[in-house]
Amino acid sequence: MIQQKLADNLNWTLLHVLIVIYEEGSVSAAANRLNITQSAVSQSLKKLEEKIDSQLVIRNTKPLKLTPMGHYCLKVAQTIFTEITSIEAMKGINSHLLEGEIKILVASRIHNPKYNNFLVYFKRKYPNITLNMNVKSSLDILSDIEQKNPAIGICLGRYTPEVINHKLLFEQRYYLYCGYHHPLFDAIDLNLDSLLKEEFIALLCEDIGDVLSPITLFKEAHGLNGRISAYTNNLDEAVRLIYTGYGIGALPDQFIEATHLESKLRRLPPEEGVADIPVHIYWHKTRALSLIESKFIEEIVAFYGS
Repeated sequence: MIQQKLADNLNWTLLHVLIVIYEEGSVSAAANRLNITQSAVSQSLKKLEEKIDSQLVIRNTKPLKLTPMGHYCLKVAQTIFTEITSIEAMKGINSHLLEGEIKILVASRIHNPKYNNFLVYFKRKYPNITLNMNVKSSLDILSDIEQKNPAIGICLGRYTPEVINHKLLFEQRYYLYCGYHHPLFDAIDLNLDSLLKEEFIALLCEDIGDVLSPITLFKEAHGLNGRISAYTNNLDEAVRLIYTGYGIGALPDQFIEATHLESKLRRLPPEEGVADIPVHIYWHKTRALSLIESKFIEEIVAFYGS
């Protein structure tokens, strides 16, 4: 009876607010995305916690962190969200008739819960469309799109060539991390000054002008000029090098949450992270898009705008 009473009285909107708070990392950012006041977001969260009779969010952290019950409720909410989007998918009466193949060039290790939800939604609405996913560096993806290769790109981007259209999908926040074998892993009372003489692991695209150059600019602005002990163009190798103690380095937070090494890596100051790196969808302005390419772009832009 208690479970039934909760199911009868729990408002889906409250669960949706929890999803947005998690994805955006703060009440203020969630309010901006939902186009409501911060007070309304806070009140919705409070009402949800009262309904569940449990604390769901750990306050005063940047980004906000979920309690174990909060993570459980988030998974339930994401499942409900996926099912709701399937209702929207069914509204496209003839969508099942649309078929063909889309070539999508995508940067590796892009992690965003809403991106996964979109792929679920798109598959249900367009079951006969085949996705041909090719993983490349962001620089190579933009080069291919600029040359009118028949493809759509999803990648990090800082400067976009004039001939390319783009729409922002989401941002990946990068934080500094050390690994289990690094002296800072068990250190206490860390601050930015604690990092001044540390060696760094650097991704090649952190060079000035490249997609991750805001990380380099942050380090320079805060005097983090330690020796680069290793370079790599691969995020997995960067994680390995950080884990094994070669140095500290910047990694996207949601990617770390998705790896088995989360407990073996420690997030370092500053609490708010070092850079928000935008992820866009790209296509050439003058190349004639196929119907299914146009539909993919239309759907993902609308999905992220919702």
